[in-house]
Amino acid sequence: MITPFEPLTEIELQELDQFLLFEVQSDESMTSDTLDGYLHAIAIGPTSLMPQQWMPGIWGEGDSMMPPVKSIEQLNRVLSLIMRHFNSIIAAVEQLPREIYPIWCTSEYRGKEYDDAEGWAYGFTEGMKLCWKDWEPLLKTPQGQAWYRPIGLLGEDDFSPEQDKLTKTPAQRGKLALQIPEAVVAMYEYWLPYRRAVYERQVAKSMQGKVGRNEPCPCGSGKKYKVCCGAASVLH
Repeated sequence: MITPFEPLTEIELQELDQFLLFEVQSDESMTSDTLDGYLHAIAIGPTSLMPQQWMPGIWGEGDSMMPPVKSIEQLNRVLSLIMRHFNSIIAAVEQLPREIYPIWCTSEYRGKEYDDAEGWAYGFTEGMKLCWKDWEPLLKTPQGQAWYRPIGLLGEDDFSPEQDKLTKTPAQRGKLALQIPEAVVAMYEYWLPYRRAVYERQVAKSMQGKVGRNEPCPCGSGKKYKVCCGAASVLH
């Protein structure tokens, strides 16, 4: 039995790729490598986004959550493949040791094969744009800037004055691509305490009617509820 977190098989990835390439007519729709980068940004970022917030970006057709389909069966199939792929990204990065398995292209140049992550990196930046202000605390730190650098160089149009020089050859772009997995894991770990704090705040708020102001906060901080999740909006 297939679980909701089971990675897509090669055949299923090809099926999804074919749908994105030939069934979605918009020029703004994503390819499979762009989609993979997009979903990675959503999965590891600071804010938990609902599918209705990020699904329209896949099709490139305004704010429609649903892709153009021939039948309800095809709709269910496509959505199930995307959600399983998204869930498998989350499952991979949550396990120890943390790993990601990006899906991007390769290119051949002068008899050598190089990783080509430009589409993937573009998708990652598009995922970040859904909550760019939430990403800014990381991007303002030297460490965060170093992590984001290979993605920005490959995925943004005007990332750096030296961008063209640094991404001119397939070998240069391939070298940047190889830096991405470790950088994405580092960004995930950077945001993990924040995401946990947000989740704990949400759980505590759902219990407001059940927890006394002088009782221990249900988030586990050890503080009284009234000075922790029952107080003003600063996350701990």
